Amino acid sequence: GRTLGARTKADAALYFDWDNWWAIDGSAGPSKDLDYLEEFFLYYQALYEENIGVDVIGPQDRFSEYRLVIAPMLYMVKPGLDEKIRQFVSDGGCFAATCFSGMADENDLIVTGGYPGRLRDILGIWVEESDALPEGRENHFTYKGKRYPARLLCDLSHPEGAQALSAYEEDFYAGMPVLTVNRFGAGQAFYMGACSGPEFYRHWLSDVCKQCGAAPALPPVEGVEVTERENENGTFLFVLNHNETPA
Repeated sequence: GRTLGARTKADAALYFDWDNWWAIDGSAGPSKDLDYLEEFFLYYQALYEENIGVDVIGPQDRFSEYRLVIAPMLYMVKPGLDEKIRQFVSDGGCFAATCFSGMADENDLIVTGGYPGRLRDILGIWVEESDALPEGRENHFTYKGKRYPARLLCDLSHPEGAQALSAYEEDFYAGMPVLTVNRFGAGQAFYMGACSGPEFYRHWLSDVCKQCGAAPALPPVEGVEVTERENENGTFLFVLNHNETPA
């Protein structure tokens, strides 16, 4: 009974917006293969496998409770959301965005003046255009000595204060940044300019979490699920081994 009502206190949050989902689903491009839910799940899976406690939050929720807020494919930026993110990062929070962000307003009208629209100063980049790759085609980039694929959508961006952490290796935009970080106020804003895969998201988000102080409940072990929960009786660690052998 001591564990009744215990909840996970998450340091990280994934921002989900239903209107954003519908807008992406209904968009005519730049690729019919864009899938908001699938990309969102890949980010969740990466955090889950790293034993990082993560909440799924929406427009009505406060950001200040978290060290890191990630908003995959935030195509639609509603009024006030950029101010909320700006304040959160200025106060020392970490924010991460991905390709296909800041393109439309609450009426699904494309913003003018360059992408990622209202998030441009926070992320410290200007996205000039995007290259939509057909199924089976990939660009590549290297992150901390390991080569990863850039798939589906590749943003061609120019740093406006952000630091490039990795660059595309092929095509006419070879050498342009694919991964950036921008210091903004007391916090940091990360940008992943392409879709990649589970292996990269795990590697990169593990590093982002370390930088932002979002600590795993225990160091990750393959096939072992770890969650930490709290209530008035204290902190409880749940360890579930999904492998068929001891771990």
